[in-house]
Amino acid sequence: MLETSLVSTEKKESSSVDSTAALAEYLGVSRWTVSRVLNGHSGVREATRRRILEAMGKLGFQPNAMARGLRGSQTQLIGICFQEIGTPVLARKVATLQNHLRQERYRAIMELTAGDPLFEEEVIRHFLSMRVDGIVLVGSTLPPDHPLILQLVNDGLPTVAVDPAYTLPLPTVHLDREYGMELKVKCLYELGHRSFAILGVESDPVYGPRRMQGLRRAARRHQIAFREHFISLSLQGFDLQDYNYGYALGRELLARDPLPTGLIALNDRIALGAVKALSEAGLRIPQNASIIGFDNLEVAAWARPSLTTVDQQIDLMMSTAVTLLLQSLRSRDVAGPSIQYIRPVLKARESTGPAPES
Repeated sequence: MLETSLVSTEKKESSSVDSTAALAEYLGVSRWTVSRVLNGHSGVREATRRRILEAMGKLGFQPNAMARGLRGSQTQLIGICFQEIGTPVLARKVATLQNHLRQERYRAIMELTAGDPLFEEEVIRHFLSMRVDGIVLVGSTLPPDHPLILQLVNDGLPTVAVDPAYTLPLPTVHLDREYGMELKVKCLYELGHRSFAILGVESDPVYGPRRMQGLRRAARRHQIAFREHFISLSLQGFDLQDYNYGYALGRELLARDPLPTGLIALNDRIALGAVKALSEAGLRIPQNASIIGFDNLEVAAWARPSLTTVDQQIDLMMSTAVTLLLQSLRSRDVAGPSIQYIRPVLKARESTGPAPES
């Protein structure tokens, strides 16, 4: 079996070398030049590099990634570890990240962990066995002192974290959720609202505390007594991306007298579920209460009334992550820990309006 594997590997490497030579002859350049472009090395003029890459695409040239990895060359493979993609916003992140990597001639290998740290460990080990050129950890749940995180750092494998649960010793891209919550309070405050309900935010065990910090900071900025003017509603037994959770929170909200007029939801689905509960009780949005979601899902613009929400700037987040990864790949230097915060933007629509008169 071992002899067969060695023969197979030798054939793959030989085929890769022959293909490289054929491509070099076709373009009238040296095999050394083609090899440096394939492996992402410097020392090749940009015009020549582009000509080689364009020819690869035109001719369907596919160097054997695993054989190149065994020889210590780049495999052009990037391991992407996601916790899950069961929501539209996470699916958009997957597609956007993959698209940015494809534009740079890298192939993405996607693995999902369902938020289980043990699965995340297995995924990282699998990426290492495949000799990927780099790794992107999205929503990592591993702590900074975890042996695998330390191994990635010590081995110098280019790795970028996006929205990890903990502060990791890696280049990191974070969505500034605190700022996003400040945008919500600012919008409602400027419309005259002085009583606020927070729907489902404290149910989020990972990012909920950061969001609450943003709300408290916004209250201080606008000189609002947080304990007096904000109430937080959350329930057990619901999925955080469930319309039914928003509906249940809306029903809870109806028991409040007086009803808070500025409603701040964890996400768009919870916001829309709450709107349904309030509408069924005869209340109108935004005449009786204004509500703001988070994520800017496609449905937000089509709801009636259309939903004011906070956009995560997904394209900017993922392009920033890829830029950090490429910098490490191309410089061959181990990138130290750093954090880049991406500020979300408010998308004002019909669900927010002037506060009703007392």
